[in-house]
Amino acid sequence: DYMNTLPDMNRLGEYYATNEEYIRKYRFTNAFHPFHGFSMMSCGHIAEMNTSAIYIVGAQEPGIARSMGLKTRAAFEEALADAKKKFVGEAPNILALPQTFKLAAVHLCMKDPSQDCMDEYGNHPCCG
Repeated sequence: DYMNTLPDMNRLGEYYATNEEYIRKYRFTNAFHPFHGFSMMSCGHIAEMNTSAIYIVGAQEPGIARSMGLKTRAAFEEALADAKKKFVGEAPNILALPQTFKLAAVHLCMKDPSQDCMDEYGNHPCCG
C-alpha cells in the first residue's frame, strides 16, 4: 500500500517538475504543469491532516471521491446530519464552497487583508 499520501508522492516531485518533455507540453500544448498534481495533492493532504472528515456533496462520480478518502452524500443536509452524528456534534465549524468546481477558482482570504500575501506588485488575490 503506497502512493496514497503526499509524502509517498513527494519523492517523485523533482522528476515531474524538471522533466523536459512535460515542461514542453506545459509551455506549448496547453497541458497542466508537471507539478500541478502535486500541488493539488498537497492541498488535499493538508486538509486531511487537519479535519475529521471532508464531505463532497452531489458528486457525479462519488466512487472517485470515496477512493480519495472523502465522504460523499447526495445533499448538504445529509452530509451535515452525518457529520453532526459522527464527528462534530451540534455546533460544527463548516466551510462550504458550493460553486468550487463550477466556476473560476475560489480564493480563501483572511478577514484582515494585511494577513494575506501579495504579489511583487502589491496585488492582493481577493482585491482583483
